[in-house]
Amino acid sequence: MDNGLIPNLTALGLTEYEARVYAALVGIGEGSARQIHEASGVPRPRVYDIAEGLAGRGFITVRRGSPHIYIPAEPAVVIHHLKSAVDAAATAAVQGLDTLSLDARSKNSPIWYVQGEWSIRRHAESLAAGVIRDLAVVCLDYREIGEFARLIADASRDHPVSVLLPNGKRGIKKPLGDASLYVPQPFCAFFQENIFEKVYCGPIPVDGSAFLLEYIFIADDRVCMIVYTEDGVRNAVVITLPFITCVQRQFVNRMIANADCISGPAGVETGARHPSP
Repeated sequence: MDNGLIPNLTALGLTEYEARVYAALVGIGEGSARQIHEASGVPRPRVYDIAEGLAGRGFITVRRGSPHIYIPAEPAVVIHHLKSAVDAAATAAVQGLDTLSLDARSKNSPIWYVQGEWSIRRHAESLAAGVIRDLAVVCLDYREIGEFARLIADASRDHPVSVLLPNGKRGIKKPLGDASLYVPQPFCAFFQENIFEKVYCGPIPVDGSAFLLEYIFIADDRVCMIVYTEDGVRNAVVITLPFITCVQRQFVNRMIANADCISGPAGVETGARHPSP
């Protein structure tokens, strides 16, 4: 019966006895406790409770009688159920461990780096989930806005969300919920020349490397996440140091105050200039 089958089934979450009982039933088609015992090698007294447990999970059906006859569910159905349960458990475990990691990092360091697409998305989701007052997003890479569209839309259900689009709305195809979309306008020569045009509008060369800003996420004025590429490799930095987060938020607030609001909550096109604070 084995040939790796039992270890594979136990790897999917069945106990060894459960795997042997189910595999034996698949092999004989249907059978009584005695027949299952003979085919599986599981002690006969255990066959009854194992079979009833599998029946409770929908993996076999029981035709009551004397004796009871046990019939296996289709293997594809059982394997799909087991795989889905394993996937769900793995996802929950990763999220739990990631939460512990985020908590540890926030306690031990006010600035940390994030590498890898999955980690970047998870940190962005954690930042959005922790919003208390509002969320501000600066988006410069429209090709990738889809990956954060749901995050932005979900956050906009419960909190004000402002999305700054220095390059206008073109290219954004996925809805962003009730987020307000803004196109920033020049408001200060120093900021425009020394910050906006140098930081927001193109790559920054440093020691032979090219740094290109893609996103800035700011939750309230407590947490800031900057997503960027270094020579084409995507990274992020998360900052909770208040001296930096407050300054970043003030820059963004000033940009919003002097921006054209091109889409308000529920996708209402406005075309109106945001009032100055």
